[in-house]
Amino acid sequence: MSDVTPKKQAKFGASGFEYGIVGDDELVKTTTKVPGLSSVKMDITTETKTLAADDGPYLILSGGITEATETIENYDVNSQMKQDLYNIKVVNGVEVYPKNLTPNYVATLFRTKLSGGGYVWVGMLKGMFKLPSVDTKTVDGTPDPTADSIEGSFIPRGDSDNGNVVLIGREDNEGFNFEQFHKWVFPAEADEATITEIPKA
Repeated sequence: MSDVTPKKQAKFGASGFEYGIVGDDELVKTTTKVPGLSSVKMDITTETKTLAADDGPYLILSGGITEATETIENYDVNSQMKQDLYNIKVVNGVEVYPKNLTPNYVATLFRTKLSGGGYVWVGMLKGMFKLPSVDTKTVDGTPDPTADSIEGSFIPRGDSDNGNVVLIGREDNEGFNFEQFHKWVFPAEADEATITEIPKA
């Protein structure tokens, strides 16, 4: 039993949004950093079932992560981001949305601050985003823009039974290395996609 008292901390803010297209080989060749992040909401659902026996609760079975979503609000989801996320074309400055549009799989990354210093980094590994809706209003006085909102649904990357859905890296955890974490979220080579403990120097 540990006598260590955890340090009191709080998380706040959202910044550093970055994404990369996940190819058929599950690798991410390039990434794009996006300014203008307003908010991020991540929901992860796990399902459990309680079995009854001997006139009472007997065993709890877990179905693992059954759903993972990420909702991003950004002040401008621009044409380049839409091309990458939704696989649309831009013709003479016009975004063209075909009826049979098929979005790309993407991995995403953002960070939130720790009150004690440093960041918590959140990587979602393979998902597709829905098209953004348009929500705007007339201006009367000072502009009050509304951020574009997009929602993505995420699945395991790699093995469908044992693949990973999300990675969370904390800078206050011993051994955390952002460069290694970034490679795990956006692996450009096959060996970078394997998450193994790195021996201490």
